[in-house]
Amino acid sequence: MVSGLRGCGLIQLPRFHVEQTLAKGELVEVLTGWEKPAMPIHAVYPHRRQLSPRVRVFVDWLVTVYEDRSGSGDRRQAP
Repeated sequence: MVSGLRGCGLIQLPRFHVEQTLAKGELVEVLTGWEKPAMPIHAVYPHRRQLSPRVRVFVDWLVTVYEDRSGSGDRRQAP
């Protein structure tokens, strides 16, 4: 983000990293019509017949946090 704040060109960061600087006008959003590529996030855990309820709750929570912060509509669930 420092490079963008110093005027060194374009930067691409998750929106939640730059939300405050955008609101203050320190950074300006450009290329608003450009569709960003998907950024997959994977949760890796041991494969077992029955998934631990704690792991299931944690993975569901991660999906919610990611969607809230990134605006991603792609909600694929772990088995």
